[in-house]
Amino acid sequence: MYEILSAINSLCDDIQSSTDAEENKTRAEAIAVLTVCNLISPLTPPNPTLGEENASDSGEATAPAKPVKCPNPGERFTYNGIEHVILGEEQGGVLAIRAEALDKEKPFDKNNKNDWRISSLRVDLNENEIKNYNKGDLLPFVSDLTADNGDKSYGTCKDYLFVLSCDLIRKYRDLLPKYKTDDIVTLTPWTCGTYAYYVRGLGSYGILNYYYAYDSYGVAPACLFNPSIFE
Repeated sequence: MYEILSAINSLCDDIQSSTDAEENKTRAEAIAVLTVCNLISPLTPPNPTLGEENASDSGEATAPAKPVKCPNPGERFTYNGIEHVILGEEQGGVLAIRAEALDKEKPFDKNNKNDWRISSLRVDLNENEIKNYNKGDLLPFVSDLTADNGDKSYGTCKDYLFVLSCDLIRKYRDLLPKYKTDDIVTLTPWTCGTYAYYVRGLGSYGILNYYYAYDSYGVAPACLFNPSIFE
């Protein structure tokens, strides 16, 4: 990798010092090829030091070693040391979910509101957990916040990190990992009206239940990978 970066720097210096347009065009094309070689590498096991090496100045992770080919639905791949399961194509990107729930269970919302748009979990994922990702490798995903009873009062919400809705749980049921925690929270409210403190969750036996929003549950973040990170 260092040899590639050195070659790129050398070519950049040559472009700055040269006035030959044709030679500079050739150098620019070489830089493009070397850049691609530096960014793309075969799928490899997680590197225990990856988190430290890939920390950017902004506090967000830089792009990891990328698979040459996009994994098929149900297959796993590792991004910045975090294992994900590919679910399928959604909204122009590749929908994936963490293979393991977060280490610490979290409430959907500390104020016991089942509205994902203002939930404390949404803030936590998109301000803290997002630091494990390079936003350039993700696409914003629009979640449908329709309640279990069909109430559409909450509308939709756009995020880089989110939890699945009940509809997506049903759609990808056969591909979802078996999580060790008892319950995995979804972003689907039970209702948006009088009982707006109940949120749906996936129980350990595969049953969709409803829970108080302020209780703590397992969290399996999902994201929409930009197809450009794959071949």
